[in-house]
This record gives sequence, structure tokens and C-alpha cells, in this order.
Amino acid sequence: MYRLQKLLSLIGYCSRRTAEKLIENKKIKINNSIAQIGDKWSEGDIIKINDKIITIPNLSEKKIQVLKYFKPLGEVVSRSDPHNSVTVFDKLPDVDGKWINIGRLDIQTTGLLLFTNDGNLANKLMHPSSSYKREYLLQTNKKLLKTEINKLLDGVPINNGETGKFDHISLVDDNLYRVILSTGKNREIRNSLSHLNIQTLKLHRLKYSFIQLDNMKEGEYRYLNDKEKELIF
Repeated sequence: MYRLQKLLSLIGYCSRRTAEKLIENKKIKINNSIAQIGDKWSEGDIIKINDKIITIPNLSEKKIQVLKYFKPLGEVVSRSDPHNSVTVFDKLPDVDGKWINIGRLDIQTTGLLLFTNDGNLANKLMHPSSSYKREYLLQTNKKLLKTEINKLLDGVPINNGETGKFDHISLVDDNLYRVILSTGKNREIRNSLSHLNIQTLKLHRLKYSFIQLDNMKEGEYRYLNDKEKELIF
């Protein structure tokens, strides 16, 4: 038996918080009865969301899979987009269940993305309390001043009350920097720089936690090897 919030997160339908909102708004039914907070799903129960039946995979036999993907410029991290038909999911292989993206990269950002078919693992790797490091190469339109670097390391306001904060900034080449963050707020790097009137010309993710792109090519995916799995499981 699984609580509804955990089940919907586990199969990658939505987050637990979103599931709670769906329940509160009476959008979920179990065996045609409107679900309540605290309700549980058992094998054989039928779940409907907005009157559409949700397919539940055999959770006891599901094999947890994780892969890394080299996102090219111009792809969106969405299953469908009315303004752009190219999504990162178009190139992924079939999976037992549903691929869940671990975090996002905006359409202008390239590099490493992780995917799994296990909601618990996805939540673990994305949750702020885990503080998994994300490493990027950043090209700006100007050299960062010492005062600007200090502000980015201390934290600047972004996203309606949130704070954008870099863990590390080091110069690689002319206007090219290696930056590390331990959070994954929406467009955190771009919005932090924008606050200081600095333009982001290129942004490329190299690493998520201990997982690296290595020698992958744009648009390529690879399943994690045993050593990589040990680093995140």
C-alpha cells in the first residue's frame, strides 16, 4: 500500500506537493470515490485524475534505471511544448514506467541532464536538503569584478524572494568561468547575473553530484555504470 502522494511521486506523475493540491481540489478519485488526504492505494485500485485513468506499473518488479544525457542547445526539458517541438524526451529510450528528469536546464543551456524512472530517487537528488553540487562552464559578456564575485558568493535576490548563491567561481579563460552551485532554482545563474547587469552568453553543465558528462556527444545518452550508480544510490 502507498499513500497517494508517494505513489504519484514514485511513478513520476507529479511531486508530492502537487499531489496534495490535486487531492485538496478534489481532482483525484480512487475506485470512483473522491480521494482524501491520507488515502492509500493498493494493488488493483483504480486511480483517476481529472477523470482520466492513471496507469500504475508493477512497482514490485520495476527495475530502477538511471541515465545521463547531453542536452543540446534548443531542446526543452518538457514532454510537450507549444512553442518548440524538440524536447529532451524525444531521444530517450523506452523505459519501465516513465522517465523523470532530475532538475532542468533552460532551452539556452547545454550539458548534463540525469533521468530516472524512480520518483524516490529523483526526489532525493533534487531535494534542497541533499545539497548536491552542480558544476557549470559560464561565459559572460564582461570580466567579473571582485565585488561582483563576492556578491554572487554571498547571494543576490532572484525569483520573487528567493536568493541566488554561488558556492564557487573561478576564472578559466577570458570571460569564461567555472561555477558551482548546490541548489537548482529556476534560471538561478542567469537571474543572479542579470541582477548585477551581467549577460550570460553561454552556460554548460559539466557535472551533477559525482556524475560527469565525460566524452559524451550532444544528443547522446548513456546508462550509468556500476561505479556511477554507487555514487548516487
